[in-house]
Amino acid sequence: SRAFVWRNAQIGANCFLFEGNVIQPFTRIGDNCILWSGNHIGHRTVVQDNVFIASHAVISGYCEIGRGSFIGVNATLSDKVRIAADNIIGAGALVTRHTDAERVY
Repeated sequence: SRAFVWRNAQIGANCFLFEGNVIQPFTRIGDNCILWSGNHIGHRTVVQDNVFIASHAVISGYCEIGRGSFIGVNATLSDKVRIAADNIIGAGALVTRHTDAERVY
C-alpha cells in the first residue's frame, strides 16, 4: 500500500492502511483499524482497537486514541493528547487537550 511503517512500530490484526501513511517509531496500532490515505502517526502514539482515521490527519507524538473513535479528514492532534473512547473528531479539527468519552469535537 506504499505506507511507511518503522520496523519497531506494531500493527494489530485486520488493519487496513491506505497509501501514503507514515507510522513513526514505537507506535502501536490496535486491531481492526482503518487508516485512510496520507496520515502521519507520530512516535510513541497508541491507537486502540476499532479506530478509523480519515485522510491526511496529523497525530503528533505520544498521543493515545481511544477504542472505537473516528478521526476526521485533516484533523490535527497536538503532542501528548488523549482521545477518549468512542469520540468523533471532526474534519479539520485541532485538538490540543484531552477529551471525554463518547463526545463529538
